[in-house]
Amino acid sequence: MILFEREYILSSSACDEISGEIVRFCEKQHADGKDVIRYRLSAEESLLNWMDKGCEGRHVCLKLGQRLFSPYMIIEMDGTPVDPEMERSENLGEYCNIILISLNQKPKYSYFNGRNSLFYQIRKKSMSQFQVLCIVAALSILAGVAGNLLIPEGLRRMLLDTIISPVYDTFFDILGCIAGPMIFLSVAWGIYGIGDVETLGSIGRTMILSFLKYVSCATVVCAVFFPVFGNSFSNGSNQVSQVRAVLEMILGIFPSDILEPFASGNTLQIIFLAVVIGTALLFMQKQTREVAMIIGQINALVNFLMSLISHLVPFIIFMVMLSLIWSGDLVVISSVWKFMGVFLVALFFIASAYLLITSAYQKVKPSILIRKCLPAFLVALTSASSAAAFGTNVETCEKQYGIDASLVSFGVPLGIVVHKPSSSVYNLIIVMYFASVYHVQCTPVWLLLAVFLCIVLSVAVPPIPGGGAAVYTILFLQMGIPEAALAVALTLDIITDFAITAFDTLTLQMALINVSSKLGRIDKNKLCI
Repeated sequence: MILFEREYILSSSACDEISGEIVRFCEKQHADGKDVIRYRLSAEESLLNWMDKGCEGRHVCLKLGQRLFSPYMIIEMDGTPVDPEMERSENLGEYCNIILISLNQKPKYSYFNGRNSLFYQIRKKSMSQFQVLCIVAALSILAGVAGNLLIPEGLRRMLLDTIISPVYDTFFDILGCIAGPMIFLSVAWGIYGIGDVETLGSIGRTMILSFLKYVSCATVVCAVFFPVFGNSFSNGSNQVSQVRAVLEMILGIFPSDILEPFASGNTLQIIFLAVVIGTALLFMQKQTREVAMIIGQINALVNFLMSLISHLVPFIIFMVMLSLIWSGDLVVISSVWKFMGVFLVALFFIASAYLLITSAYQKVKPSILIRKCLPAFLVALTSASSAAAFGTNVETCEKQYGIDASLVSFGVPLGIVVHKPSSSVYNLIIVMYFASVYHVQCTPVWLLLAVFLCIVLSVAVPPIPGGGAAVYTILFLQMGIPEAALAVALTLDIITDFAITAFDTLTLQMALINVSSKLGRIDKNKLCI
């Protein structure tokens, strides 16, 4: 729905008028003050770039509106195609530009039917996830206690069996339906994007390999927490059976047909197909560019659908908590304190390792690194948003650490997607925790598979609303954890997302320092001050 539309003749005065309308619209939509300034500056920069490229005097149209209660703005210009951010787009590459668009850090440019178009998605200031969780928890406890006191047991049981259970079962079925295609598209599109990264030569290769190495090492090391929850390997697991199990796991990667993995939810086969197709697209870039663009567009569509589904999570959490109270089955959350304790220990262990290794390798005091990384860390910790911390993250890497600006502009958006050691470790710990709660039979191969999936899924899933739900759906299905654990995992995800985002931001900065030093693209004098 378009709320405002006006035509202008591109000029300096028109830029001022458009900026004023954007600010007024954003303030009416209750956007954050910093975001309002960023939207205004981004629009002004794009309009001035159009003027610098000889477009002064063309017709420009500003459209402000809402789609599904989400505000947006569009700036259109008649005439031949002129991308106002062409130079920046070419320097970053298409893949990183898509990441920046998804993080709401830059507009999406398109050209259709003789009109240049810049699309901006505006973020409204809203209640934090933690506040929503507190309200939902309070309401569910209130409803649960009131129900136990006022509603007969037979009626409560009927409500659970006929309304509550079918509703959240349907929700998880929808999640399972979308999660498989989402992982497939994310992995295939991500591999295709490596070709874009390769345009930067050794820089792109070094950065991606370093990120993957850091994530893998952190996840493998944190597998030592496996016995903390009381887990143990099943009896009778001899070497011969374990070798056979490893072989069966490897051979089981190959699907019997292309649709069967999605029908059965076989995560390994889905990832295998995505890797094969993504690699084929990468090697046949010119011949298959249209196919790759279709995959990219479907990927964006599926991500959008997942973000819509994520809005239902608070209602599902309410239903599940109410169900746990009415059924008296609170054993699922009785030992959550142990999970949270182990998770926090693992986070501090990973962060300390990153800081100490970077300190030793760069010959800089840990206190200096902590002081410099603190601003971005605190923004991420209080907002649970990589997008909110993006500006501070970039500024810190450039001005405080002395990392080359071109490397920062490429490495930060790429790292937000690829470098997520805290996310990977969290997924592993929550799998091990629920394995103990539900007495899942564990073997060395089971743990090996869990580590592998946590690494792949942390890299494959984009940082979008609902991404965590897709990870848990696939991970739990593959690891034999009951569906009932999903709702508890979604609840814990809201609480722990603040710490995960903050520590991923901190470790990304340390990783970028080491990579830029390896490439000789850092000012050591700035770093050590």
